[in-house]
Amino acid sequence: MQTILSGKRTAPAGLPAPLDTRKVRELFRGPSSVPDRKQNLPQLYRFCFLMLGDSRKAQEVFHTTLREAAQRAARGELPGEPFWLFRDARWRCLEATKSDLQPESLEMDEHDVASEAASQIQRLDPTQLAIWISAAPDPQRSALALFYLDEFDYREILDLAELKLSELSLFLANGRRQLQAWLDAKFPQPTEV
Repeated sequence: MQTILSGKRTAPAGLPAPLDTRKVRELFRGPSSVPDRKQNLPQLYRFCFLMLGDSRKAQEVFHTTLREAAQRAARGELPGEPFWLFRDARWRCLEATKSDLQPESLEMDEHDVASEAASQIQRLDPTQLAIWISAAPDPQRSALALFYLDEFDYREILDLAELKLSELSLFLANGRRQLQAWLDAKFPQPTEV
């Protein structure tokens, strides 16, 4: 088994070797850490932002999810599932984008993950990455958003995104190579003459 990132997550067999995604994740990690992961509201908003790529829509889905949660709590109907807020938010994000233009299935350039990926990622604005992730077709979009939050282990991502291990592996591997191609186009390396 391979350790992914800071030993927090281990990759089951079949998942790709890790891209140094600490820099990507730092863009979306808040300065304070909420100890109870099940109620991590800043991460819930960040998830909505990654899924939608639009802060206004993300706030709308986030607040609607919290209002519904408050109503359920008042009725004593909160689910026992650990990440139900994220599951509800995911479905609301997907619903919010149904009337939007949908990404077309097309072949995207893919590059091997480069050693300079971390420095390229540092140069990104969080909104740029959110727009890139939100443009992916679902369920790849859900898998990438959940992965880059660095909030969930692989089993939780599989459950929340409703994927099989082989599907998650493929979506993450392709997504990382596509992200590298996009980074290479956005920040071309100077050619040696």
